[in-house]
Amino acid sequence: MEILAILKGNQDDLLPEDFALFRTELAVGSYSEEYKKECLDLIKTLENWNKENKKAKQSRNNGVAAGKMNISQIVPAQNISQISFLEQFKADLTIMRTSESYKNRFKTYIKTHEEFDESFVDVHFNMFDSNEMGAVLLEMQLSEAFLEKYFTALDKDKIARYQQFSESFFQRHFADFDAETVLKKGKNEWRKKEKRSKQLDVFLRLKGVKF
Repeated sequence: MEILAILKGNQDDLLPEDFALFRTELAVGSYSEEYKKECLDLIKTLENWNKENKKAKQSRNNGVAAGKMNISQIVPAQNISQISFLEQFKADLTIMRTSESYKNRFKTYIKTHEEFDESFVDVHFNMFDSNEMGAVLLEMQLSEAFLEKYFTALDKDKIARYQQFSESFFQRHFADFDAETVLKKGKNEWRKKEKRSKQLDVFLRLKGVKF
């Protein structure tokens, strides 16, 4: 577990039970003494920071003006900036997968991180499980090249419902789709009869599709 990366990249999301888990992992895991010390020192600092923020919030609720500490005061910006998006994402994913609101947090993550794009998903495709790729299909518009490349591994119903693709793509993969889902619940403009080509109309009639 990349504890240090998680601590540096997820300060606002960590809970007391996360810190307890990290302490246990550091105690039983094969980490160097230097690594353990850096992690434990940062855990202690973050716990103190959370306590200060809690007090500040209580003070504000009581009508007392109180300053809010900035996380950059305890974790130097230089150290945070050295973490690549891939390292950051791996750390974030570890946290999200153990969260009760895992699915919603993952969807929000996709929408709020511009680095999380088709290229990133393509390069690191094997990192994602089927539920996560389902969320990607729901939240991102992917190219036909991507859909073709990973077609056998993707949820066909989610492609049919949430992705936009060409008539020719639909015809190539007709046997893999539920035609009613594509034509009644999909996002393609040509699902409407007046918008589709004569070629697709003929194709659908030959396949016995009447809508």
